[in-house]
Amino acid sequence: MKKINRFAAAALSFALATTMAGCNAPGAITFGNGTKNALTVDGYDVPAGVFINNEISAYRSAMYTVALTNGSVPTFDDMKDAKIDDMDAEDWIQDQATDTCKLFVAIEKEFDKINGELTQEEKDEIKAYLKTVSDNELFSNNGISAESMRLTVENSYKQDYLFNHYFGIDSEMGCTEEELKDYFEENTARVKYVSVKMTDADGEALSEDAKRELNKKIDAWIKEINSESSNADKMAKVDEIQTEYDEYVAAQTTLAADAELTTTTTTTTTAATTTTGENGETETTTTTTADPYANEVTVTKYTTTESDGTETEETTETEADKAQREFNEKVFGDLPLYEAVKYDYDDDTVYILIKGDIAERMTEDDLWTEDKIDEVLKQRYNQDFSDWLEGIANSYSVEKNNSAYKRYAPFKLDIEDVSLYG
Repeated sequence: MKKINRFAAAALSFALATTMAGCNAPGAITFGNGTKNALTVDGYDVPAGVFINNEISAYRSAMYTVALTNGSVPTFDDMKDAKIDDMDAEDWIQDQATDTCKLFVAIEKEFDKINGELTQEEKDEIKAYLKTVSDNELFSNNGISAESMRLTVENSYKQDYLFNHYFGIDSEMGCTEEELKDYFEENTARVKYVSVKMTDADGEALSEDAKRELNKKIDAWIKEINSESSNADKMAKVDEIQTEYDEYVAAQTTLAADAELTTTTTTTTTAATTTTGENGETETTTTTTADPYANEVTVTKYTTTESDGTETEETTETEADKAQREFNEKVFGDLPLYEAVKYDYDDDTVYILIKGDIAERMTEDDLWTEDKIDEVLKQRYNQDFSDWLEGIANSYSVEKNNSAYKRYAPFKLDIEDVSLYG
């Protein structure tokens, strides 16, 4: 749990709050002079409201951890008696909230260090958001002031600013756009597939004769695809095969299409062309063009290590997980470009599978948009950024206000109605 993305803690707590307007508290928490600040981090006084907000978020993380361990969602009373990492839940929650406060201070200090400044648009967004949650009882009942709310939301924007400053394109710890493209292309594949089910509509296995018939059809369809003269025609042919298979399934009433993997959406663009006829009158012709990439999917390469090179935690692999992992290994392994193959996904499913060249779609109006660049930067550097910021935060001295920690202990807060699912 130490690697939980605590940078999202503030946003998580605020998102949670918007779903909880009806908490039943005996009265709102008020701060005394001795508990106005919950802790001091490297000389920075952290307001109690910021700490409490982080406790609420940590409480939800604790609920999630206990639910994973016990196999069921815990109640408020369950949480009081729970242990996490051999710690009482209350201590675990306050430790997590303390760590998040350290990160809060690290963001504030680093933002000031580089003379960061939010844009007017960002300031307006913060103001508008705070207005939407200003009357939420989760905040008022737990003594989280408007100022603490503002500080918390602003801090999340400053976090994004720091990420872009240090890990953005051409930044100190980032990379060039070409290097990021290379990273994306190495870790992303574009594929098309037809999912052929070897079961009937009730999920029962087909007879051996029916399976042989389907396998013959699959072999013939693959031959059709690979006989096309161009790569674009091969990819387009997969759509035709999909239609043929759907028609076959409909005709065979004993089969059922895999709704998740065979339902596709074709995006079309319509262009109007105006011409002048011989009599001088204008005529408008409408042409509809199908999106050639509409039925493609992108697949991200699985990784078994963290960015620091350590192995990820091993978990029990289900049959479904195994099928997905082996499919991923196939896509990024020996699967050639633009050559359709037969692939046994699991005992019940056979794919007609083809991979395209991802580089062909790396344009600003297709896969390489500004939003995609931001997404890939986060994918590549989020752990590095997390480690960098945690390194700074962990170097700070911390002085806890014991009176505040006792007064605002998590199970004294009005959080009994907090839901794991929001």
